[in-house]
Amino acid sequence: MAENSKSVSLLPLRRNVSKIANGDRDKLRDAFVKLNTGEFKFPGYRDYKPFPGGVTYWFKQDEIHQATHVHGGPAFLPWHRELCNRFEKLLRLAESSVSFHYWDWNEDPEHTTDDENKPLNLFTNEFMGDAKNKDGTPILAGEPWLSAKFYNPNPTNENYRSIYEFDKLHNNPADPPIEISRQKKDGTLKEWAKEIRQPFFSDEEIIRSATFPEMRRRLEHIHNLAHVYIGGTIGNSHTAFRDPFVFLIHSNVDRLFAAWQLQHGNEWRLDPKYIYGSETNSTAVGTPPEMTVGIMTLLSPWCGMDQLNSEPGLKDVRPWASPDNWHKLPELYPYERDNIKKNSLHPTVVMPPKYDDMNDENGNLKKESINFCGSSKDLDKLLEDNHHND
Repeated sequence: MAENSKSVSLLPLRRNVSKIANGDRDKLRDAFVKLNTGEFKFPGYRDYKPFPGGVTYWFKQDEIHQATHVHGGPAFLPWHRELCNRFEKLLRLAESSVSFHYWDWNEDPEHTTDDENKPLNLFTNEFMGDAKNKDGTPILAGEPWLSAKFYNPNPTNENYRSIYEFDKLHNNPADPPIEISRQKKDGTLKEWAKEIRQPFFSDEEIIRSATFPEMRRRLEHIHNLAHVYIGGTIGNSHTAFRDPFVFLIHSNVDRLFAAWQLQHGNEWRLDPKYIYGSETNSTAVGTPPEMTVGIMTLLSPWCGMDQLNSEPGLKDVRPWASPDNWHKLPELYPYERDNIKKNSLHPTVVMPPKYDDMNDENGNLKKESINFCGSSKDLDKLLEDNHHND
């Protein structure tokens, strides 16, 4: 099935995953599972040279993410927004009514409450799998991911991805990882940060940051802590996107980015010319793997790695490489039409998705005092045009 075979809304309302109905959590889990089936595979076959094909939509996320250099630099937030927006579209191909929900990291995911204020653990075999052993040691994620073949701890041949991200003999993206492990820490993220004597920025402190560079450094710091807090596979940036829980983390990252953008009196945060401040004209700096990616760098690998301003040192990834070249065939793949010129300044990247704490059931902003880029009509037209072109 091609990614563009159905019309899918780009920006459905995203909600706190602990406060949605059990049925909606089931839908999200089921959508993840479906994306790792034969129905949802990119073109090609495993042993195609030089770039493997036949990769499930789920395994593709790890292939895209594991080699990127966007961490620690200006493009961290917009690049991950693009990744998440794209993945949300894929989820909705698997389950049309699903949304890209978030984990509010102010809550302990093992000891939170649901929409009826009843105790809730997100780490069960009915939703996200296991979090850790009773003695706090690492544990494999288990169900529902084991039977869904998200990993295979007992391979009978060499067709698996190693826990060592640079193991060249075991890194074919079409193969399952040999494990998805976790070692979640006790208490909340904030409590654990205090325990290890790490600075912790509250949501309000992040949102009240005066500039983009200040905000994204604070937000990325807490994001980094969240990865280590869950631990195991997620604790390594090169393997993190093998674990479905990572997307709940990144939906929350993007939620806070969106909240910063929508602060009243700061309409410039919705304008591509001004949002990134002093980092607007930044480009890729350094030599892989020690480099940072700038705002002017094309969003890679979706732009195709044969473009002048693509991210240096990143591997080609199908179908944005030979023999598919989706990024060069806009008439066949309309959603890919802007890839060869799309960087962090693109309006669909700057435009914040819609979250339940900022938008009502109809997608309208809850607080009229928040100005939406000075001209909501312009943004509504952009959303409508983007929807029709999907």
